[in-house]
Amino acid sequence: MALEIRENRGIFEILGKISSQNLGAVKIYFESALEYNEHMVISLEKVTEIDASAALFFESLYRSSAERNKVVTLVGKENRDISEVMKSTNTNYIFNANRI
Repeated sequence: MALEIRENRGIFEILGKISSQNLGAVKIYFESALEYNEHMVISLEKVTEIDASAALFFESLYRSSAERNKVVTLVGKENRDISEVMKSTNTNYIFNANRI
């Protein structure tokens, strides 16, 4: 499945695989979106695979949003396709405890 990002009413839903091969485009997309949004919700619930570099990017985005006085809420903690990578990179804490 090719990577797809859908935006609906401030919720960005990612579908497909996120890896170092497409991470450059993902970075540009979300860093640009953060410039124009005070609060973003990013759903990883339909991500089919994630690698360590992508997990670390989302951690970096989460942290940098706070430094800019903005909020990035990540959902998808229950996604079994990505949970092992998130745990092994110690980035699982970035997920919001509540589902949106």
